[in-house]
Formats: sequence, structure tokens, C-alpha cells
Amino acid sequence: MKEIIFILSSLNDPHYQKRVEEFMNHGYEVTVYGFKRTGRDLPDSRYTPIVLGEIQNRSFKSRIGTLKSKIRSISKKCKGKLCFYSSLDIAIFARLYIRSPYIYEVCDLTELTIGNKFVRKLLTRINLHIIRKSITTIITSQGFAEHFSQIDPGKFSLIPNKVSPDIPKYTSERKTIAKDVIKIGFAGVIRFETIYHFVKACADYGKNIELHLYGIYNGEDEWSLKIQDLERNHDNITFHGRFSNPDGLPAIYSNIDMVLCTYPPTLGVKYAEPNKLYEAIYFRCPIIVSEKVFLGDKVKRLNVGYVINAMDENDIKLFLAGLNEADYQEKVMACEGIKQIDCLNINEYFFRQLESELGIITK
Repeated sequence: MKEIIFILSSLNDPHYQKRVEEFMNHGYEVTVYGFKRTGRDLPDSRYTPIVLGEIQNRSFKSRIGTLKSKIRSISKKCKGKLCFYSSLDIAIFARLYIRSPYIYEVCDLTELTIGNKFVRKLLTRINLHIIRKSITTIITSQGFAEHFSQIDPGKFSLIPNKVSPDIPKYTSERKTIAKDVIKIGFAGVIRFETIYHFVKACADYGKNIELHLYGIYNGEDEWSLKIQDLERNHDNITFHGRFSNPDGLPAIYSNIDMVLCTYPPTLGVKYAEPNKLYEAIYFRCPIIVSEKVFLGDKVKRLNVGYVINAMDENDIKLFLAGLNEADYQEKVMACEGIKQIDCLNINEYFFRQLESELGIITK
């Protein structure tokens, strides 16, 4: 029997839900410990998670006490078993209290956003140590490997945030913006200053632009609150609420002409490659992203979307005013030039390599 224990920083995160279920699909018996985000319900899943406690979307420092005591409380249950640590904060205390082989995953670099230079450098060194001691470290973007250039590339397993292979079959006519109203969509957790600036620019621009928001707001986050206010006061901004991933994606992409994914150009997310890139290509729907980030460079190289200055509302309005059918069709055709199967999360190679590393004989 192949077994693995997951210790997750957020049981609410659909990314880690998909990761757990991917291991289940490959014959692993899973035990899932983790922390619930305050004020948010847990998503439906094929496993029953063990909630260690609740934490808020605040600083790493505010979580230390809870993480330390709860991870120590399960250390004996994890000893000697294969573990999966979902983030730096989890891995720090797991390494302190649990003596087990582990898989580590890097999805962001939030330690780089810490203002205290000494703490930032300390956490960066700890992160490097955790990566080196792992069986393998999953990275979701090649940008992370470039950031950790001092680490042997063989230590990393690149698993981009691709579309679930369980997605319903999707067929659609080729998209066009040669019509009265252009629909731009956002799907996910509605946050970030850059998203606010885009929503504000669309609200001010009006005319033939509609913005459709799918997902949830990020609690009491400043930018989420400002976006909610705009949505309530402008007819061309529509909030649709929660959606099911992947089942709800075809309906969303059937209703929009472009998808918005403007991460702020900050160190914490500068190297990220979110799943929206692969969704956009899969659904042949051009993506809008920020400049000066890894994702922007990739979108520009593939020509599957638009790269904008997402921090400047005037630049966003100029982008909206400059949209034209010829350029749009080039981007749609670039999406069509990439096979849909290449956008699906099929990671057989990773599991073969992992089982080879662990000495598991597969039939």
C-alpha cells in the first residue's frame, strides 16, 4: 500500500485539493491534515480532512503559535511516513518536529515580501535548506527554478498549474470581439491591487466593456472591499459568485471573450505561473496579464494574450480603447496552435520518478 500524509497550510485552497486527489488517483492512501481559513467553508472533496485549526489571511508571524503547537501535536503520527508539506510555514515546523521523508511544494515566494531584511534573508536560507533536504520539491513555474538557481535542477519536479483532466468536454465556435459588447472575465479569489485597478478602469470606461467576476471575495481585504463597492455601483460589473472547478469552467469561458489574470509585479508572485494561462489556452480565450512578471514574458512569447501595465488605470483604459479584431484573432489562433491535451494536468512522469526514488515497485 502506498501511503502519504499531507500537511496543508490551507484546506480551502483548490490547488491542494487537486494535488491530494491526484495522489489518490495514482493509488495512494492519503491522510490530510491542515488549517481552515477563518470565515470560509471547506470545499467538497473525495477525502475527509482533519482540521488542525483556523488561521486568518495575515502575516506569517501571526500564525507561528498555531502552526507550531498543532504540527507538534501530530508529529508522532507522521514519524517515518512519507509526508507532503504545502508551503514554507508548514515545512519549517514539520522539519522541526517530524522525522520523515517529505515532498515539498513551492507555489509562491511570500517570504520575499517581508519588510524586515534580516527575517527575509533568514527565511530564504531556510527555504533553500528545506528544498535540498526534500525527496523532491514540486514547483509550479519554471520561474521558481530560475529564482533558485543555486539548487541542483534535478531536485525540482516541474508541475505547472494545468487544467484538471476531469474537465467536461468543451467545444465552441471561434471567439470574436467584432460585436457590440466585449466581455472580460475573472475567475478565482477576487483580490490584489491590480485587479482593483482593472475593475475601476472598466467601470469608468463603460461603453462596450463588461467585466464578469466569478469566485469569492478575499474577506476583509482592502482591495476586495473596494472592488465590491465598484461592483455594486456599476451596471457593467457583474459578480456571479462561487463556481465549481473544473465543472463550471466551460460555462464561464463560453460567456467571456478574454480572461483577466493581472498579478501585481511584486516579488511574492513575480515568478508564478497560474492555472489561468492553461485555462485560457485550453478554451482558446486570450488572457490579460501584468508586465514585468514571469507570466507576462511567457504570454508575450506565446502570443496568447495581452501584457499590460496593470498598476496604471490610464494605461488600462488605453488598452481597452485599442482592442481590435485583427490582433485579437492572432491571439485566438495562437491558442488554437497549442494542443488542448498539452494544457491538461497529466503527471505520469512525476509519479514514475517518485516511485523510483522511493523504491516502490509498480506493476
